[in-house]
Amino acid sequence: METLIFYRLLPKAMVLAVALMALLTITSMNVHYGYSNVTVTLGYQLNDLQKLGVFLFGAESIRDEILKLVNGSFSIERVGLSKAVLVFNVTDFGSYVYFGGVKLKERLNMTLIFPDNSTLNVTSDEIPAVYLFR
Repeated sequence: METLIFYRLLPKAMVLAVALMALLTITSMNVHYGYSNVTVTLGYQLNDLQKLGVFLFGAESIRDEILKLVNGSFSIERVGLSKAVLVFNVTDFGSYVYFGGVKLKERLNMTLIFPDNSTLNVTSDEIPAVYLFR
């Protein structure tokens, strides 16, 4: 009888864990423009229950939230409990590279970091397109 109750509650617990993971709070976004790619580091906060969900069910729900947030072609290099690293390709034209920009689903505060280590803080719903001359 106790086993039957456990199995009936398990799907509800999984649904609850997935629903809680949908509440991802982005705390920072650093965009590193480079000559070979553009690396975006997303910082986020998870509460203790969300961390437990990641421990029990894996980071797929965080990955899914990131995929919903960012439009475009990119690879997810790493997803952890506090940050995720995304990598976007640039187009190499020899004397310069071009990054076409990426549209986001919401406005975020972000820090743009260029190859000469100069930075710019912006709030936008897209990662800006840039030309980087060598």
